[in-house]
Amino acid sequence: MTGPTAAGAQPVGSPAAPTPVELDAAAADGCPLPGGPAGGRTQTADLDGVDTGDRAVPAPAHRPGPGDWLVVAGLALLAAWVAVVAVFFLPLHIGSVPLPVSALLPVALLAWAPRAAYRLTGRIAAAGLIVVAWFAVSVYLVLVRNELYLNYPVTVFLGQWRVMLLLGLGALTAAATLGLLWGDHLRSGLAARADPARPDPARPDPARPDPPA
Repeated sequence: MTGPTAAGAQPVGSPAAPTPVELDAAAADGCPLPGGPAGGRTQTADLDGVDTGDRAVPAPAHRPGPGDWLVVAGLALLAAWVAVVAVFFLPLHIGSVPLPVSALLPVALLAWAPRAAYRLTGRIAAAGLIVVAWFAVSVYLVLVRNELYLNYPVTVFLGQWRVMLLLGLGALTAAATLGLLWGDHLRSGLAARADPARPDPARPDPARPDPPA
């Protein structure tokens, strides 16, 4: 049985209280000493070893794998196929009335496929790949000439407004989709920097099970 300790004396077996000089040195090294202030500032570094101040930028919760990029490649091929179908059905008529309904196909595709690619990979480049595939095939088919038929364009050669309608609707839809995705990407990045514990909604956590269908 131990007797009472004197006022101000350090109990036997307990660590000595750090001095102010030791606390300052530990705070500079990012290693707070026992007995130091719980709310003391500690410096952290990111994955590359660069000091980012009071907190580190969190690593992405999900990195796209080969399967994700394979799906993105399939979406790019789908965009190219939709471009071919839209261009070749552009001269559609009902009687003598032109009906370029195929110009609506790229609108539906470009409003959905880039978002799906971004959700899979979390990369704006994956969404842009869908747009580039559609635009490249569409412009090529508009500009190429049919050497077997009086060197006319492959698409329409009377009523070029249909070509402008096709390219215009597709370009506007692509610009709106990529712009919204870029805004979401910036907002999620700023939110992750402000709150490292908050997951990025564009990158699902692989540890979390998918909800039942």
